[in-house]
Amino acid sequence: MSLTQEQVKHIANLSRLLLSPEDIEKYQKDLNSIVNYIDMLSKVDDKELASVQIDGSKMLSLREDEVKTGFLSTREELLACSPKPIINHQIAINNIMN
Repeated sequence: MSLTQEQVKHIANLSRLLLSPEDIEKYQKDLNSIVNYIDMLSKVDDKELASVQIDGSKMLSLREDEVKTGFLSTREELLACSPKPIINHQIAINNIMN
């Protein structure tokens, strides 16, 4: 399976990206490479992998949460640090939806 330039344009439109014709070609090549790699992985026989045991001791160890003092603790102190305006006790951000 490979993506056409029209499909790349559609993906860019959904992502609200403005791409030049050169960018479309580049992303078409990159996305096709990713899709082909995923297609190759889907053809791998993974029946033998089900019997592989995972050693849990090599996984990341979790740490306990601890409360640190000396940081800003009240809502007002935290809101005062924001460069954005505060409206109804919340930080106002720019609209990201059209």
